[in-house]
Amino acid sequence: MRLRVRAAVLAAAAALVPAGCARAPRDPATECLRAAVAAAEKRDADAVMALVSGDFRDGEGGGKADAAALVRRYLSAYESLSLTLSDLAIERGAAAAQAKFKVRMSGRPRAVGGLDGLLPRSSRWSFDVRLESGTGGWRIASAAWSRLEDD
Repeated sequence: MRLRVRAAVLAAAAALVPAGCARAPRDPATECLRAAVAAAEKRDADAVMALVSGDFRDGEGGGKADAAALVRRYLSAYESLSLTLSDLAIERGAAAAQAKFKVRMSGRPRAVGGLDGLLPRSSRWSFDVRLESGTGGWRIASAAWSRLEDD
């Protein structure tokens, strides 16, 4: 179960972004998600967590410190990660947005302590993420996720 939570947090923190049209006006909620994905693919836990609100809650009631610990452990367990978003739908308001999407994660676990045999090389996830605008810009305020069956 912890493995699923770790993968989900990573994917959530990291996989939160679609490719957008370069000519379209920039949407701050989408830009926050893009930045989180880019940081996760670089395995930069500090950059991922900088985009998470101090009041963050996950679907099980965990806070930002819990998410930070999981993201750090998970990102350090992989040598490389690739995240692909699909089915993105965002409901936007003036100060908040709700994003629902799917993420396909693939990566190469580190060959240390048997991690390469324990961690998945690929998985798919469904996310429901709330983003909120604040003085420091848009941040991920909450996230719930579930693992999807593999194709």
